[in-house]
Amino acid sequence: MKLITRFLYLPAACIVLLASCAKEQTESYDKFEDQALEAYMTQKHPELLENLQAEGGYYVDIIKLSDKADPKPVNDTICWVKFDFSGRDLSGNIALTRRAAEAYQLGTFTKYTHYVPYYRYCGEANAGLIEGTYLAMRNTLHLGEEYARNKGIDREYLLRDGDVVRLYMPSRVVGSGGISGDGGYEGQYSLSAKRPLIMEMEIVGIDKNPLEAEGSLVDAFAKENGGMVMFTKDGEDGSEKRPTDPGDGKHPYNRAERWVSACDTVAQLYVNVKYDPAETGKGDKFSFDFSDAESKVSNKPYNVGFEPYNGSDLEKEISEALVKRFHGEGDDYKAYEGVDKLESDSVGLDGTAKIWYIGRFLDGFIFDTNIDEVKEIIYGEVTSEGSAYSYTPEEGGLITAFYYTVPNLRYGQWAAFVTTSTNAYGTSGKSGSSISSQSGNSYSSNYMDYLNYLNYSQMYYGNSGLYGGYYGDYYGYGGLGGYGYGYGYYGNYGYDYGSTDNTSTTTTVTTEIPSFAPLIFQFYIEPAED
Repeated sequence: MKLITRFLYLPAACIVLLASCAKEQTESYDKFEDQALEAYMTQKHPELLENLQAEGGYYVDIIKLSDKADPKPVNDTICWVKFDFSGRDLSGNIALTRRAAEAYQLGTFTKYTHYVPYYRYCGEANAGLIEGTYLAMRNTLHLGEEYARNKGIDREYLLRDGDVVRLYMPSRVVGSGGISGDGGYEGQYSLSAKRPLIMEMEIVGIDKNPLEAEGSLVDAFAKENGGMVMFTKDGEDGSEKRPTDPGDGKHPYNRAERWVSACDTVAQLYVNVKYDPAETGKGDKFSFDFSDAESKVSNKPYNVGFEPYNGSDLEKEISEALVKRFHGEGDDYKAYEGVDKLESDSVGLDGTAKIWYIGRFLDGFIFDTNIDEVKEIIYGEVTSEGSAYSYTPEEGGLITAFYYTVPNLRYGQWAAFVTTSTNAYGTSGKSGSSISSQSGNSYSSNYMDYLNYLNYSQMYYGNSGLYGGYYGDYYGYGGLGGYGYGYGYYGNYGYDYGSTDNTSTTTTVTTEIPSFAPLIFQFYIEPAED
């Protein structure tokens, strides 16, 4: 205690001296690292020495120029950027990757991981990106004269939509604690603190308004999957009033269009009351045509070349499993008996629905389910038995889309809905994670994804931001269970990576829900009990 007291009363000049020494040590390390990185570049990539960027002290190599028509610079506006990437140390060891093939080769591939480009805010202030990647996207890149001439580009270059770039970054623009992948995005090793990083990234999309962008995706999905009708209270501006007569040809159970507004006052939440798993996969009007969420081209479901997303007839297999599980086998299957004639009871706000569900992204990737047969198809195992989720709308507990959808549905009904993040997991989505633990020696560790910090979006698009009031109380939801991750199905899954006589290691992986992620849910409400 005396030692601490004496330190507290050191003369001010001494305290300044200590701070000065710490600063000098940091500056000395930065200088040493810059020299080491320059030596590496001189030996490995001398043609890039003139591409040293003054701000950040990183080197840049333009691997591929965009082949898009009139590609826009990333710094053209405040925007959200989709970019694919792979990060390595100077020895070539991968620290993190969004690429399924790399993860598979490294042994870190999981069936829970959605291997798609990263989606983050990239504006005037950095709030969630590795500093070096942010600087490269927002600043003018200064290139060597000979290098620029060989590439056929200007020496002052702005990174554009579609470009592929490789950055050689000192640790001060990587992160003071190093980096490690998570949620299935791991590499073979983590990058230790105070180590340079080589980051290869491809800009695959720029959205100036992510709300508008995901809304367009939802509308396109509904239109391409049987047609869409918007209901409003007044039926104005090209919309319709919701028919109440079951005999009306425009009633949702009778009309040709499959997707209708679930609620007259909620935008871009469409429900398909005639969804039938017995018909899905047959190529008719009931089938889902999962679009490629990145290129916005239809007929390209999620396919990474590895089971179960390898181009196999997954939808048919799932549909057959659903029919067998909930309706048995035979020729007398009828999904909507008592439902299509509106003879069965509606759930209402105070009713309790027992729900079996499959949660998906617009490209068909399944991120959550409580149906064991689907777990078996997707993951190859069922380590915890699923059970129906009991849901009373007025009590909450699920994402907002269920609140606006389920009360109008009927016991014994199949249905599906598609919606934007506004009615689901909100602007910030949900971080994926990997949690490793060893039993027998009280050791456990939790590696949080460096790239999944809560970013600027919540402030920029939230209650008090640019779109103030649009979200209301919608965002901030955790898993399907709404108020936290406790209900999450994935947390029950473990992989035994090896054991000794006294210890065993288990890793659980949860799926990342990206910011502004549109979702699809297919679900079944059990018939009411007598």
